[in-house]
Amino acid sequence: MPAPHASNYLLVSTEEGTVSLPRHEGLLTERCSFLLSLDYDGTLCRNDSRKPDPPFFNYIRQLKKQGVRWGINTGRTLSEMAQFMLELELQPDFLCTRERFVYMVGEDGSWHAAKKHNANCHAAQLAMQQSLQKEWDMILPLLHTECPEAEWYASPIDPLSIVARDSSTMDLLLPHFAPLLHAHPDVRIQRASRFMRFTDACFNKGSVLDYVSKAWQVPETHLFIMGDGHNDLDSFRAFPNSFFAAPQNAHADVIAWVCTHGGHIFPSVPDAIKKWAKQKSISIVGD
Repeated sequence: MPAPHASNYLLVSTEEGTVSLPRHEGLLTERCSFLLSLDYDGTLCRNDSRKPDPPFFNYIRQLKKQGVRWGINTGRTLSEMAQFMLELELQPDFLCTRERFVYMVGEDGSWHAAKKHNANCHAAQLAMQQSLQKEWDMILPLLHTECPEAEWYASPIDPLSIVARDSSTMDLLLPHFAPLLHAHPDVRIQRASRFMRFTDACFNKGSVLDYVSKAWQVPETHLFIMGDGHNDLDSFRAFPNSFFAAPQNAHADVIAWVCTHGGHIFPSVPDAIKKWAKQKSISIVGD
């Protein structure tokens, strides 16, 4: 396969570095009436697949003609998502990374970073890291002592982050961080399956979606939100009057929360979109 032409990419310089993002395929000239926010791993792309379920892009093409925009709200980095986005048939209209940074497509089809927002959350994250570093360095050896059979490592590229062998191992590790969280009420843990990081409490998947929805003037009742991880709960809590859902493969804690707070459980994203579109009297056909 020939290498993609350079004009198919846009350089975006941000707090996450300078990254080449695939160029958006069209202009955003129509008013945004509805917004779809999707987690990536385990939700949009399931079972280690890098492609959404087949009906997804068919539905998105129809929805975009009816004032619907869509985006990915993930804990992954911008550079990771830039690689994954190469495999997507259609590019998202917005992208939220590390549960705190925001990137949106403008009317001209170019990617734009939410500069002030991103700078503020980056500064807050750095300050939080500095305040916790000594306690973090003390607690890691204790994890090895108190959980000798657990397999995990501290992320070398993401400060105050841990990667466990699997989700069950992370279940064992997290209670050991409770004292640190109690001592720092302005700090939260963001968890996605076997991954976790400490973050400033003001920035999460809910806060970034709030930024995007306000920028495009989309009311809460016109939001569709779907995710499978603990870090998705922030967006569900932030928008209780939205249509929020989890896939059947979500963590048991997430499924339990969704079911007791008026949310929905579906086999896949296309199944959820079909139900939501029917409720909103939005027309989509085919599989």
